Amino acid sequence: MAKIKDIKAYEIIDSRGFPTLEGRLTLDTGQFVTASVPAGTSIGKYEAIELRDNNPLRFEGHGVLRAVQYVNELIGPKIYGVSPQKVSQIDQWLIKADNSANKSQLGANTLLLISILVTKAAAVDSQMPLYRYINQLYNVLYNEKIAIERIPTAIFNLINGGKHANNDLEFQEFQVIPSSSLSFAKSIEIVTGVFYELKRVLIYRHANVSVGEEGGFTPNFSSNSDGLEILNETIARKNLKVGLDIFLGLDIAASNFFKDGHYYIKDKPHPLKPHEYLDFLNKIIERYSILVLEDPLGEDDWDNWKTLFQSIKKETYLVGDDLLCTNKERLNRAIKDKACSSIIIKPNQIGTISETLEVVNIARKNDINCIVSHRSGETNDDFIADFAVGIQSDFVKFGAPSRGERVTKYNRLWQIERNEKF
Repeated sequence: MAKIKDIKAYEIIDSRGFPTLEGRLTLDTGQFVTASVPAGTSIGKYEAIELRDNNPLRFEGHGVLRAVQYVNELIGPKIYGVSPQKVSQIDQWLIKADNSANKSQLGANTLLLISILVTKAAAVDSQMPLYRYINQLYNVLYNEKIAIERIPTAIFNLINGGKHANNDLEFQEFQVIPSSSLSFAKSIEIVTGVFYELKRVLIYRHANVSVGEEGGFTPNFSSNSDGLEILNETIARKNLKVGLDIFLGLDIAASNFFKDGHYYIKDKPHPLKPHEYLDFLNKIIERYSILVLEDPLGEDDWDNWKTLFQSIKKETYLVGDDLLCTNKERLNRAIKDKACSSIIIKPNQIGTISETLEVVNIARKNDINCIVSHRSGETNDDFIADFAVGIQSDFVKFGAPSRGERVTKYNRLWQIERNEKF
């Protein structure tokens, strides 16, 4: 059994041009793995906290040299000689060493780098594909056998708004979702075709075809409904049927426009009271046959989450991201209150792979659907693609089929599908 010989962290630049952590773990066998951690732009207030230098003279305060130092001088040397197979024990030691509720002492980014490196090293040591090692780790931790039978259905973000774009759309993501009956290879073929066609439609309508932080187009529409209309038009031009071949989804990120008890959107001439906004949402869901609805309400607007969950049709996935933040306490509350049916899974929201798997376990035991998601500030690390396959998540969300940091994850799914011959 191999032992950890060395860990070295260093700064790299993420997809937004901000520094983030990358590291290399070397085993005493000479084998090594690398990993890097993402960061969010639209950040829920209940997420674990990244460690940043806050030095305005360097990278406008976004540097992560303190985190690098913690890995190289404080954390790494203490696990030299330890087997990488002790993933959960190392994670628990990291959590105890941080000793805060939100990872504010050592930083969620610091802990996650170590956790991913050790998980990858354990897979290499076991001579297993990473997704199969993660699957085995989950099975061992929770005595639950998950059969690897499929590639999770991908949710593609084709139009960016909110904090991910420089347009006037409040809604953050306008999504298309291929039918789950399709292979991943066929799904990527269909969606890239829609993506090409959407660009042609936007050019025809003299709309902006620049792309946002997650690779989707950033047109300047006068209302959020326009984004859904243009997707419907584009899909029809490809001779596809919404609700049969392909479905629509929204990541609304409503916390960004919920102020003083009202929801502010350009679709309406005045701020909406919660009951007015709920009526608007239900009409949007019905008119556009929305399959996935993420963060439609503020992250603390629990009563209206419950109201929407009671009124929404069962075929629609009501998804909590900012509401839940991959946090088991908030997930348990949502289960108790019957506030949503699905959870976004982002390892950097909680800090370690073991904690992420615990949230997945709680979700699975309570019939909550899992959607493994990227962040707006991404790297070329494709770890989450393997993670999603390993836990057999219902969906994945990696952005548009453009920009290298997005497509590397889709390409990894495609590779796994070829390897497994699903």
